[in-house]
Amino acid sequence: MESALVLGSRERQLGISFKKLFQHDSGVELKVKGLLNTVSCNAELQGALNKFFRVGKLAVYKPNEVYQPDLRLRLGLGVKAAGVGGQKMSADDLLLSLSAKKRVQVQRSQEVVRNRLLLRNYTQASLGANYDYNLRSEKWGGELHARLSHAIFRFTDDQDVRLTAGGVGDPKPYARLQENCWSLTFHPNGEWRVGYDL
Repeated sequence: MESALVLGSRERQLGISFKKLFQHDSGVELKVKGLLNTVSCNAELQGALNKFFRVGKLAVYKPNEVYQPDLRLRLGLGVKAAGVGGQKMSADDLLLSLSAKKRVQVQRSQEVVRNRLLLRNYTQASLGANYDYNLRSEKWGGELHARLSHAIFRFTDDQDVRLTAGGVGDPKPYARLQENCWSLTFHPNGEWRVGYDL
């Protein structure tokens, strides 16, 4: 399970976030994530059960490349549920979900260190769409999102750095700087968020 301490300019209260992903070889994934406010003790929970399909031909394995992610188009079909602690679940908290995501390798470099082939830096772009159907209101809602990420491994002897920029559609534009366990996210309207992975 992934967990982190988070502090944002909007809430101005320390929170503990967590995320757990269960995956099966058949392409079925169950993701559970949430946020616990350490001041009010309110908890926000979200769960998603999806079946993913890969479209396209899998790239031929290259033994001289250390990192070869699956860049095929990924389509998903599933159900989502969300709720806030202390409130009863309603029909509005249950959604049918459709998703699509495509990743593209922009740049990568690798090097040999002590007779081992290691990834030096990597740049990746992704474009995705998520659309949800509300069973009660019978309405669709969704968002488009794009992201460009550049990672530098062994920036120093014990430090990895990643810079990410994203946005488009409903998500607000943002820039994120990550250094090992620390992350700092900025939005153009001045909002920010700090996270520390536990």
